[in-house]
Amino acid sequence: MTKIFFYLLMVLVLPVYAFSQTGTIEGTVYNRGTGEPLAGAEVRILETDTKSQKTDENGTFVFSAIPEGTYTLSTSVPNSELTSETSVVVVAGETLKPEIYVGTAQYRLEGVEVRDKRAPKTVSKKSLQAQEITRLPGTGGDALRALSAIPGIGVADDFSGALYIRGGSDEDNLYYFDRVPIGYPYHFGGLVSSLSSEIIDRIDVYAGGYGAEYGVDSQAVIDIYSQDDSPAALRGKFNLNLLYSEGLLQGKIGEKGFWYAAGRRSYIDLIIGSLAFDTGEITAFPRFWDYQMKAGYDLSEKHQLFFNLFASDDKFAVRLDGEDVDEDFRGNSSFDSGFEGAGIHLRSFLTDRLTSFLSLTRSNFLFDVKFGPALSLTVDAPTYTLRQDLIYQLNPRHRIESGLILGLEPGRVTGTFTRIPDEGEVEYDIRFEEKISLDEYVRGQRIEGYLQDRYMLLPFLSAVFGLRFDYFNRIDELSIQPRGSLLLELPNSSELQFAYGIYNQTPQPALLSRSAGNPALRASRASHYIVELKQQLSPETEIKMAGYYKDLAGLVTVDDEARYLNQGVGYAQGAEIFLRHQSGDRFFGWVSYAYALSKRRDRVDEPYRLYSFDQTHVATFAASYNLTPTWEFGAKWQYRTGNPYTPVVDATPEFDPRNGKLIYIPIYAETNSGRLPPYHRLDLRVSKTFRFASWKLGIFLELLNAYNRKNLLTFNYTEDYSERTDANQLPIIPYLGITAEF
Repeated sequence: MTKIFFYLLMVLVLPVYAFSQTGTIEGTVYNRGTGEPLAGAEVRILETDTKSQKTDENGTFVFSAIPEGTYTLSTSVPNSELTSETSVVVVAGETLKPEIYVGTAQYRLEGVEVRDKRAPKTVSKKSLQAQEITRLPGTGGDALRALSAIPGIGVADDFSGALYIRGGSDEDNLYYFDRVPIGYPYHFGGLVSSLSSEIIDRIDVYAGGYGAEYGVDSQAVIDIYSQDDSPAALRGKFNLNLLYSEGLLQGKIGEKGFWYAAGRRSYIDLIIGSLAFDTGEITAFPRFWDYQMKAGYDLSEKHQLFFNLFASDDKFAVRLDGEDVDEDFRGNSSFDSGFEGAGIHLRSFLTDRLTSFLSLTRSNFLFDVKFGPALSLTVDAPTYTLRQDLIYQLNPRHRIESGLILGLEPGRVTGTFTRIPDEGEVEYDIRFEEKISLDEYVRGQRIEGYLQDRYMLLPFLSAVFGLRFDYFNRIDELSIQPRGSLLLELPNSSELQFAYGIYNQTPQPALLSRSAGNPALRASRASHYIVELKQQLSPETEIKMAGYYKDLAGLVTVDDEARYLNQGVGYAQGAEIFLRHQSGDRFFGWVSYAYALSKRRDRVDEPYRLYSFDQTHVATFAASYNLTPTWEFGAKWQYRTGNPYTPVVDATPEFDPRNGKLIYIPIYAETNSGRLPPYHRLDLRVSKTFRFASWKLGIFLELLNAYNRKNLLTFNYTEDYSERTDANQLPIIPYLGITAEF
């Protein structure tokens, strides 16, 4: 009888006890691009043998009676190889309701390359998803401002957005936005990016060694992709922060198309209007605006058409007066800069093996600046481009890529200005430079082409060999640029890659001016040598290491008589390490370190000197953690070696040739022979989301330079250069933003 009692007790009680030690996972899968629930996605728990679940029409799935513990949910997108992994913690007796956001694109384009895990790759790029980079502290939700946290990419200071990639100049960078060149990536040089982060899907950065499909006049490519899908119903999002307001609307065109429209404007000028100060008056307070529009439609199963249009503008005006203002700058000064871009694109799958991508684009850079009564410059530089790319898949291991690009660049420059100073040329003084009258119309013509072969030689060895040619009529030169890489998959599942390439750059348009430059200049040449090692330590953790060397020749510098010549040489070398961990949508973070050395020699008889933005050591820590589905915390800390600068060692009194007044002319030490103190800064971010029936409200607060580090920007000197004071970068600043989404 006793045995029977205990048996019944075990049968009736133990299941209740076991149930109390388990929990339930009741989650929802959403389309990352549209925010809509995703039906038909397959979700499974990696650590158990539990049968996978498919989401219903509301995007929901349920796993019951799951023992306490930490698990990984793997979510697969139907009809694609895309997966997402999310870490969850099951608590006994509770129902966990995770929200999983996944991408749904069936393919993505790298230039014109359809992504396929079997395709041999060129040297690896650094790719950041918008969902990640807009959460990075210190950016204010601005995707492009986050790029300086990537190893090998530096900025000069807190106020500049110009990117210096692997020891190169910001003029070496080429920016694309959905295959259309961008006039400039940042408002006022770095205040905020000129593209709304709300419509950016991802950013691919090619720091060097990339294939032949990219790279007219560049050594690095920043390729920006916008969203290519929209929700079933109208969706909107509006942002309000201290600098500007912006909005986004997007929706469907029938069953086969989509559209979006985004725009923003700063509003400080509307509040302040004009502002007087000791030496003058701001007559037009700095203001900027930009917009982006895109529409796409599937003409058939084999043809997809889309159109994009975007523009940006910055404006500022000031009136300077008083004895402390140099006579060349007294009076009205103004700055107006902008660009426009548009393109129509047809992607066609002509056969099972042949893919075509045809684009017709127009971009226009506009620049109008006036400095006092003597200096002015107006630039109108449109570019029209017809581009055709073809991919032919010979077999699963071998494919051929080719492209032809035709460009027309009519432009006009008018005004009165001086020559452009060299990088590192501290003795340049715009007051005493010759004023040159400009009225030039130019008609640039380009022909570009490439042929590239991707071949998997062995299951563990693949190669990419390419040849690119560029012709530009203004220098009447045809450049041939071979490029290639080898990828070796090691037994421990790591990848070792070698890359080599030649990258030619025609001189900047101002340097080819008949009035202020030298039309006889030739293209400069850069040779890239790169080795990279990538190891996937776990499904959530990867480490990348890279070493590079760049040899530079034919750089344009001035001689003793201020004539531009292809006489400069230089080199850049360095090493990078990047450790990254991502646990679903709950946590992401990385630690990186970069060592670099970049030097130039401006003339044949001079020694090598440091490049003006050489930063020997750069270390970055960045992390963001979702404490709950609605609360997120993040931190970013960065250390950088101080920028080189040229010290003032003395000054000579002289009479100003314009008015006979006594002035002091500084005497400099060797170019870039000094260094500013190291830079370091901590940024913190906390955000909260409030979810309502049909809309969401988000609030974030960032604390920039949280411990108020006094990072030195430059030195201010007295009139006779006998004393100097520090001018620092940003102090501690709180930054608040609000978003509303429906």
